Amino acid sequence: MRKRTGVQFRKSRKTAHTFERIQACKRCHTYHVLWDTHCEDCGRAYTPIRQLSSKVTRRYVQTRFLLLGLFICLAVLSADTLLQLSLAFGIGALLVVLFFVIQKKYGSYEKDAQFLRFLTAEQEAIKKSLLRHLEEIGADVKEERIKDAYEKTREIGHFIQSDTIKIRKIMFLNHYVLRKDMELELDTLVPQTYDKDFMEYLREVVKVQPWLVKKAVLDYVNRYKAQILLLENGEQLIGQVAGAALRMKTYVEQYQELIIEFIDYLPRERLLRLAKMARTHRHEGWERLYEAAKKRVDTHYAFDPDFKGVM
Repeated sequence: MRKRTGVQFRKSRKTAHTFERIQACKRCHTYHVLWDTHCEDCGRAYTPIRQLSSKVTRRYVQTRFLLLGLFICLAVLSADTLLQLSLAFGIGALLVVLFFVIQKKYGSYEKDAQFLRFLTAEQEAIKKSLLRHLEEIGADVKEERIKDAYEKTREIGHFIQSDTIKIRKIMFLNHYVLRKDMELELDTLVPQTYDKDFMEYLREVVKVQPWLVKKAVLDYVNRYKAQILLLENGEQLIGQVAGAALRMKTYVEQYQELIIEFIDYLPRERLLRLAKMARTHRHEGWERLYEAAKKRVDTHYAFDPDFKGVM
């Protein structure tokens, strides 16, 4: 077991959409997804990418308005009679009003559509910036700045969701003591294949934040159960994960076989919760789970006052 050290990670930004993490340097035409506020090359303040796209959209709207104004001016200049002049002014005014009404009603949709086109056009530039960040992480690892490497990888992980990024984050996190007050992740780190580093990370997470164990993790443990059992105290680890599944009735129903198989390794407080749940839902297809829980309680907790009258 590696020696872990204490750490305080930088808080990750909370955004409604992933793209809100992207900032742009208009002078260098580069993008940034970390926490810096100014471009390290030219020193100019970064601009949120949505704000940059909005400026482009605003220019398109202004261009259309100028073209409309030019059309009206041509119509006025081409008028030969007072009637034609009046019609040119009237129709022009009507077109201007319609333009503003349509823009007010559908302008937000246009901004969204234009933003998607903008992201598509800037895709390669954004990729290059992400690769630049990855190079920075490589340098941090060489200099043993593991904390910086993890924090940068965490931010990049919002855009690149590959197993390589996941395993990197797991390996970095396994250097540190995990605590309840940390912003930890679990579902987003589940790899596609069996990985010992992930199991080491899972062992620590389930101790401090068992509520992070959800369907993706339960499926992973169920799928690689044979490999996990080869680990030191592998049975206890699966028992802890199965115990964490008792938070939700749907998980208990879906993973009954896993819970029954490792019921001997459930922590005491988890077994107590299971006993109460099994008694309540005994006649809802939980008969085998009820019998397994009753056998475990009768064998090891028959004289425990907390279990008295539960089964």
